[in-house]
Amino acid sequence: MDGIPMDNFGTSFQINNIPINLAERVEVYKGVVPIWLGSDALGGAVNIVTSTKPRTFLDASYSYGSFNTHRTAINAGITNKNGFMVLLNAYQNYSNNDYTVTTMFSDPNTWGIEENVKVKRFHDKYHNEALVAQVGVSNKSYADKLLLGITLGENYKEIQTGARMVSVFGGWHRRGSTIMPTLKYQKNNLIKGLDVTLNANFNLGTEKNIDTLNRRYDWYGNYKETGVNGERSRQVYVYKNNEGLASLAVNYKLSDRQSLALSNVATTFNRKGEDELNPQNNNYEHGQRSIKNVMGLGYSYDVKDHWSTTVFGKMITQNNKLDVAEATSLTRFGYGMASTYFLQSDLQVKASYEMTNRMPTSYEIFGDLENQEANGNLKPERSHNINLGAMYGWKQGDDHRFSVAGNLIYRYSFDFIYNRLNNNQSKLVADNRDGVSTRGWDLDAHYSYRSFLNFGGSLTYQYLQNKQKYEEGYTGVSPVYNDQMPNIPYLFGNANVAVSFFDFSGKSNKLTVGYNLLYVHDFWLYWPSRGSASDDKKQVPKQFSHDVNIVYSLGSGKYNIGFEGRNLGNANLYDNFSLQKPGRSFAVNLRYYFQRNHQ
Repeated sequence: MDGIPMDNFGTSFQINNIPINLAERVEVYKGVVPIWLGSDALGGAVNIVTSTKPRTFLDASYSYGSFNTHRTAINAGITNKNGFMVLLNAYQNYSNNDYTVTTMFSDPNTWGIEENVKVKRFHDKYHNEALVAQVGVSNKSYADKLLLGITLGENYKEIQTGARMVSVFGGWHRRGSTIMPTLKYQKNNLIKGLDVTLNANFNLGTEKNIDTLNRRYDWYGNYKETGVNGERSRQVYVYKNNEGLASLAVNYKLSDRQSLALSNVATTFNRKGEDELNPQNNNYEHGQRSIKNVMGLGYSYDVKDHWSTTVFGKMITQNNKLDVAEATSLTRFGYGMASTYFLQSDLQVKASYEMTNRMPTSYEIFGDLENQEANGNLKPERSHNINLGAMYGWKQGDDHRFSVAGNLIYRYSFDFIYNRLNNNQSKLVADNRDGVSTRGWDLDAHYSYRSFLNFGGSLTYQYLQNKQKYEEGYTGVSPVYNDQMPNIPYLFGNANVAVSFFDFSGKSNKLTVGYNLLYVHDFWLYWPSRGSASDDKKQVPKQFSHDVNIVYSLGSGKYNIGFEGRNLGNANLYDNFSLQKPGRSFAVNLRYYFQRNHQ
């Protein structure tokens, strides 16, 4: 968000629960990740850009939908003539998530099993509330933007299943809070040609993992008393994931065509807590810490509207402490280049290469105390990435606009990081494969007719192949050598069409009707060389989802009424390891927007 990695923002402030109104735009980077993002991400990044333009505005919205889902968001800001700014973002999400799923039923008393049973989720309530307040100045001699802020949030989450839907829970839940002071500073031409951006935050929030019922549940909410071990691990574990970040991005323009960029992002993670139910366990609590630093240096040469090339290097260090005796320290170097060339004004070709490294995240190393198991032996991933692409956009007359784009991707990864099920298949655990090759492509096409019709779609193919030839437990070549990597979709796409009617039932009113199609081809759930290919439980089946949306805007966008229907065919849609997503759902959205720009 605004170039800042969201890893340490806390569970109340993540990409799955922040309101879309918060974003001015969303930037998607394919291939090489820009130096100024300061990330060790592989293959691309998504950057949510919020607006801090000098203006006075109010953006308020409310949505009600299926499964008793409520979403409220208020974004407001005031800037006076002296550049003093106050920004406020507040939002809440609430849902019972009591949608119907098709799953396997296991009786806790008889251990009898029924296949393909339709049941409602009964312990999956979720809500979160957050407030982001910022105060500062803009357009000053010493700062284009200087903001001090605080992010406050809380969340409640009932845990319905383990990593697979065969594990059912009826009482286990989590609570959490976010208390995060923030600093944002930006100044272009601090001295001639020198642009500086500085960001810092530190999350002081607390999390609580509550598992106090000694029961085993089934999908109908029935249960059997099981002794003293809770549903998974009896505890009231109160802990802090104290996470902090400091980032500095500097760009110096050497000439009209040349520039140097320096970026440094330091992050810290420190988890320590206590079990209120079992105080004796606290004697073994030593804390878990991780400190990561990503430093990048890049040189760019640009010929305006014609050619641009960047070469860069990165140094990444990470220090992890798992307990009193065990600590690791790692340093990795990477480098790469990216170039784009306009053969003509509407035809662009681009290429990039990167030898890059990704350090394990804190949650991959230490676990999330829910469904991600810790793996302190996880190694960094290193890969060679090659991307080739082209984009062509043209007009036919004044009314018709077309664009097509395509990319070719090749990657070879050493110590590839992926998620698998743990030994009893109740949690995910991040693990390494010695080698994984990735070959793929993506296509994107769009067409528009005036402001009346927009149509587009994309298709992605990515074939990930296991190249680890030998592994523990086998005397010869591994039976899954050269297998396609499981639990990773390899062919998926989407299409959308929208039609807009201006001055609909009144001047300055607009009616937009849209349709979206999501497609995911069936893919292997487990290693394809194991088990029978005819057993459909070894695959995640093909998925089609049809969505529609209708938005009516009045008063030049001041008032908005929206209707949304998702998964109209009520198809079975799946997430990781066949966890089923919601079926057919509907929502009504109301929005009010007011803005006064400042010169």
